[in-house]
Amino acid sequence: MKKTLLTALFITTILTGCANSSQNTPDLINTWAVSSIDGYTQPIDTLTTKPQLIINKNLNVTYSGCNTLTGKIRVTTQDITTKNLVSTQKMCIQTEQATVDGFVKKMLTGPSDFLVNNNTLILSSDNHTVSFKRVAKK
Repeated sequence: MKKTLLTALFITTILTGCANSSQNTPDLINTWAVSSIDGYTQPIDTLTTKPQLIINKNLNVTYSGCNTLTGKIRVTTQDITTKNLVSTQKMCIQTEQATVDGFVKKMLTGPSDFLVNNNTLILSSDNHTVSFKRVAKK
């Protein structure tokens, strides 16, 4: 009985490890600027500096808006989430910037479905979608 249980646990661990890697991971590694929320470019168009999402080869993520968010992303074949997402604690006025930051934070704390298509990264949940445009090539 113990041997069967250990074998099942071992196989589950191996399969889970395989599921956590994604062929799209290299496509994520870039700098991305927020381009739309739920298909609308407002309030992003009003911002003088577009907030950026940076994902590096170690899957560390940094988002620069009013507050800076940092963490480590976990990617599966279907979704993306962050582990240990931390944020600076600036007193952000409830402006367009705060609205954009709130949506991005929700997407990063996910889980959120993701799609990388050419120069676009799309993060979506049951309620919202945030799109990003590639800023720099890796």
